Amino acid sequence: MAFIVAIDGPAGTGKGTVTKIIAKDLDLINIDTGAMYRCVALQALRQRVEPTESNQLIEILEKMEIQLKKKGENQEVCLNGENVSDKIRMPAIDAI
Repeated sequence: MAFIVAIDGPAGTGKGTVTKIIAKDLDLINIDTGAMYRCVALQALRQRVEPTESNQLIEILEKMEIQLKKKGENQEVCLNGENVSDKIRMPAIDAI
């Protein structure tokens, strides 16, 4: 049986830490929505699309593929087949 656990709350309350522990203990994939948003930001930055350009962002979303993969103890974030785990944590992405 498949199941999804969602943890919601304000920033900085430990949601990510808790989900990583649960995912590890139960051998699950942690669906990191923050990483997914960061992938959109990275692709927008690469294509020089501003966050206010809604139509262009929709086009980006329609064409992109995000994969979350378990790699031993860690999780890899892939955008269109490229491992962007480190790139989505850059200060330029934080700013977006």
